[in-house]
Amino acid sequence: MLISRIFSAFIMLLVFLSSLFLFSGSFFSFVIYVTSLLALYEWSKLLYFKSLEKKIFLAISLCFIYLIDKFLTYDHARFILIGASIFWIFIAPLFLVFKIHLKNFYFSSLIGWMLIIPLIVALNYLIQLSPWAVLLVLTTIWLADSGAYFFGKQFGKKKLAPSISPGKTWEGFIGALFVVSLFSITLTYFGFVNSYESILFFILILLLSVEGDLFESYIKRVAKVKDSGDLIPGHGGVLDRIDSLCSSLPLATLILVSPSFFGQLI
Repeated sequence: MLISRIFSAFIMLLVFLSSLFLFSGSFFSFVIYVTSLLALYEWSKLLYFKSLEKKIFLAISLCFIYLIDKFLTYDHARFILIGASIFWIFIAPLFLVFKIHLKNFYFSSLIGWMLIIPLIVALNYLIQLSPWAVLLVLTTIWLADSGAYFFGKQFGKKKLAPSISPGKTWEGFIGALFVVSLFSITLTYFGFVNSYESILFFILILLLSVEGDLFESYIKRVAKVKDSGDLIPGHGGVLDRIDSLCSSLPLATLILVSPSFFGQLI
């Protein structure tokens, strides 16, 4: 299991970095579109869409991706990212607190698109800003996940959200906070980012990434499954790997493309 997990992680990292730095922007977008469609397919399985519902959902998802690729403007993108940020800050927590179930096909589809479509928009705009901006945000989330895993395994006792995700602990969260804070201070000290205000930016990414992880854990718990899929050996499904990105990238992108929020960070 460990060998397959490491091998899968290496292949995913190789594909991602090569599409980000070595090939054209269109290839990076293609990788994002395929990944997003796979995640949307897994969403339709998690919510137990009927056969016809699944086809309708995926067909409309394809139309959304086509429209994003061909016709999306900066103003439209900002509107989508602002809407997604509002969802994750104000609405998604209500699902976790009040244990809201997604039983209606239309409502479930809307939430699925709210997860994935803004992620596509965010990545497309971050790559236009700079490939390093994409890597900066994603590295923050990867470090947070690694810090949470290590500290949780070594010191974890107090459950973070036992009714949603019993494996997550407060010790793991504090470990992730420590790792991300150290990362942001290091980047600022060596001049990779322009201001110590970036610490707030990175911590905000961490908080939203944890929320995205918990949100997907809640959906899987309702669906009574461990993983969103089995496409990635040792890792589960695609949605399992991008849930933190879905929640954190929309607001992170807004901040990076709008310097009036925190000033020019990079």
